[in-house]
Amino acid sequence: MSDDRVLEHILNPSAPLTSEQSKVPDRDPVPLTDQEKNADKMRLEAIKLAEQNKFPEAMNLFDSAISITPKMASLYNDRAQLFRLMGENEKAMEDIIKAIEYSNSQGKTAVQAYTQRAMLHMLNKDEEKARQDFERASYLGGRFAACQAAKLNPYAKLCNQMLSKAMEQLE
Repeated sequence: MSDDRVLEHILNPSAPLTSEQSKVPDRDPVPLTDQEKNADKMRLEAIKLAEQNKFPEAMNLFDSAISITPKMASLYNDRAQLFRLMGENEKAMEDIIKAIEYSNSQGKTAVQAYTQRAMLHMLNKDEEKARQDFERASYLGGRFAACQAAKLNPYAKLCNQMLSKAMEQLE
């Protein structure tokens, strides 16, 4: 990273950290088999049920879809979101880890899973792990993650503290 880019990140901590500022996450693999297509339909229906606060019904659909295609990363990522809504963060973390593994740390699902895991780390007051996961998601094209990683950047924090003190002295 050039000196100019480092300075830009220090002065504009919400700017993305990646060198490819406009990178878009890769698409997830398209379901090919009938089983994958069926599981994906179930996933979409489960999301609708979760949005209607029908958590047990949504969970049953996710579980069924996973039993059909146990290595489909998006199923684990979306079920993790449901676990989070239900306040079951440990189970959410287990599913997030599987989503990252089955996505091979690539694509939209990986971006979402790394971002979710970072948010769970923030809930657990572990800013360093959160920053690392936000940076991973940012590298894959996650814009929200890029902004969050920049906010957690220790150099940006130090610079903002120094700038705040300088501004206070000017007043």
